[in-house]
Amino acid sequence: MAVLSACGGSGTAAPATPAEVAPPKNLASSGTLTYGTAATFPPFESKAANGDLQGFDIDMISALSKSMGLKAKPLDIDFDGLIPALAGKRTDVINSAMYITPEREKQVDFVPYMIIGETLLTPSGNPKKISRVPEDLSGRTVAVTRGAIGETYMNEFNKDLKKQGRAEMKIMSLPNNQDAMLAVQSGRADAFDTSTPGAAATLAGTKGRFTLAATFKNETKIGIAVRKGDTATATAVKKALDRFVRSGGYAELMAEYELPKSSDYFTASAPSSPATTAPAGGS
Repeated sequence: MAVLSACGGSGTAAPATPAEVAPPKNLASSGTLTYGTAATFPPFESKAANGDLQGFDIDMISALSKSMGLKAKPLDIDFDGLIPALAGKRTDVINSAMYITPEREKQVDFVPYMIIGETLLTPSGNPKKISRVPEDLSGRTVAVTRGAIGETYMNEFNKDLKKQGRAEMKIMSLPNNQDAMLAVQSGRADAFDTSTPGAAATLAGTKGRFTLAATFKNETKIGIAVRKGDTATATAVKKALDRFVRSGGYAELMAEYELPKSSDYFTASAPSSPATTAPAGGS
């Protein structure tokens, strides 16, 4: 799996000199912040037509790396390979809109930066009339990204359906968000799970091919992940993120990618600063 160059200033931008934030030591590659990402999740990370990476996370990590005097270098792999790559020290952080869950907090520490929800998208017109979660998912096929939080939610919903005496849904676990979308588009699945910002980007970019059927879990935090106990990297990321927020860069990037104000983690965490309210491991 090749390391890809990010688009714009993301992967090739010259580092800040001198560093505004002390960079972490023991990096995977000297002078570089190597980050793992699964670039199939717009508007956070995706591939442009020329193969370069683009999205909110890609632009943000470029700014944070620059504050540390480092270059940002992505390792684009399937989502379920991100934590193993971090644990194996192939990457220094995970920067891939990763949802903060108790299970993941056992494996990695988090620096939170956004709050989002989940959405189910169906073919245009919502032919199976899915609106109630989980009741209307009974007997349906739902596509999810393997290893992502949507898969966890659907498994939990199946337990609820079983308790209600209803037929469980079929969970179609696929390598990435794009595959889940294509499963619905081709008729192999009745709906697919994605984030609320991801749903907005999909609806805007697919010209009426999908319908927003249901929204749920609107209190989920996402964060940059570091290795468990790696306080040096967590501290550097938090300090760089603090500078980015205070500079106005975070708000500008939210506006550029048309992310809702309700997703602003730092507004929700006010009046404390992100440097003191975003402990490694999330909250």
